[in-house]
Amino acid sequence: MKPVLTASQMADSDRYTIETLGIPGIDLMERAARACSNLLLERLEPGQKTVVITGAGNNGGDGFAIARMLLHAGHEVDVLMMFPPEKLGGDALTNYQRLKELTHPVDMSSGHVLLKGEYVWIVDAIFGTGLNRAAGGRFAEMIEQMNAHSAHILAVDLPSGLSGSEGRLLGPAVHAQITVSFQALKLAHTVSPACTHCGMLVVPDIGIVVPQSIDIGTFLIEASDYHRPARPPESHKGSFGSLAIVGGFSGMEGAANLASKAALRFGCGKVRVYTNNPGNRFHHDSVMVDHISNLTGSYNAWIIGPGLGRTDESRLHVESLDLSQQRVVWDADGLWCLKNLANDQWGADWVMTPHPGEAAMLLDCSARDVQGNRIAAIKELGVRFPGGWIVLKGYRSLILSPTGLLFICGSGNAALAVAGSGDVLSGMMGALFCQGLPPDDAILSAVLRHGLAADRWVVNHPDYAMLAEDIIDDLKYHCVS
Repeated sequence: MKPVLTASQMADSDRYTIETLGIPGIDLMERAARACSNLLLERLEPGQKTVVITGAGNNGGDGFAIARMLLHAGHEVDVLMMFPPEKLGGDALTNYQRLKELTHPVDMSSGHVLLKGEYVWIVDAIFGTGLNRAAGGRFAEMIEQMNAHSAHILAVDLPSGLSGSEGRLLGPAVHAQITVSFQALKLAHTVSPACTHCGMLVVPDIGIVVPQSIDIGTFLIEASDYHRPARPPESHKGSFGSLAIVGGFSGMEGAANLASKAALRFGCGKVRVYTNNPGNRFHHDSVMVDHISNLTGSYNAWIIGPGLGRTDESRLHVESLDLSQQRVVWDADGLWCLKNLANDQWGADWVMTPHPGEAAMLLDCSARDVQGNRIAAIKELGVRFPGGWIVLKGYRSLILSPTGLLFICGSGNAALAVAGSGDVLSGMMGALFCQGLPPDDAILSAVLRHGLAADRWVVNHPDYAMLAEDIIDDLKYHCVS
């Protein structure tokens, strides 16, 4: 997994590298500019023109250095400065002066300038990662121009208009085709909706060192982080646990069907569904089905909610369960029941898996509020429902641990936006709970593998064509790419 830094943590790392380790800031800027210019040189053809749009800080300094390197390579470059030269200082001023000293012709304009139509690439070097308010005035106008232009955009460190410390949109923001993030990822690169503005992410090592004193609390998990150990040769079905699913009530049997089949496909030893209508639409020979009134027995894990319904009947059945010492996955309609349960009834090891609409129900807000600031939403869920794991589903699903660590799932795509997808995920989590994996391994592995099924699907199929059953079918394969 990869660490994800806030803007202040990145600034502290930059300062530590310069002041403590003695690496000059101008050298770091030169390395950053070289990483960006190399990407452009791989894509620029003779005669194609680039414009570099600069701010007054270090991001602008990167931009001046990029322009100089492109000119040295024989390409045409214009520089458009959002601030007059007298506003520049430090390493940014040094690189501005280096650019001015070149004998190559370069059009350097400042103030309110319209972008020409001749540019093939735009380098966005206006703001860095530290922006903390919406871009307005001439900056918003320039962002609008850049987004409307036909040129490709390379963003230096972060598309202008985004904050490195947030996943939400502060206001207008550049839509880049490539974003170069120096040394480490920031929250805006990885969390939706901000990350949808970043395009292809490139993270070069330019020699910035993150000091050990920085407490990194956010991580991106990716395909390489997924693993499943081989089964011991002498194992049997009892070795992999028994799972109880409470759900699949009349008219909603399909949800429990999907969860139960996913659990078996993901390695659970035995599954039993407890429903108020056991004789209807339960057609998996591998799954046991019983009436909710007969709920007895010992189970290694529970899933509460797929197809449960939001009725007094379902709520009373859930309230009658003693889950205090159990491993529990709370999903779908089970979340509606959970909202009014005392926390000693949530389970010993437990996870809740709301989608944005369900998170809104739990937080008494709107789904738009949740999606507008997903980090704030999941942290508020952690405050209201302490002691367990929380998975906020959606593009770049977020996972919050009981101790406050935040994980961002780097797998998955729009193919997962289909009915039953969440039921499959709950079944996968229940399966890993049953098999005795620690909660962090069980939850992160299930979320990651769920997304990988969608990533594999879109290689040969349109994203709109995926069904929840296709996710289950993909679990037959161990490979993750």
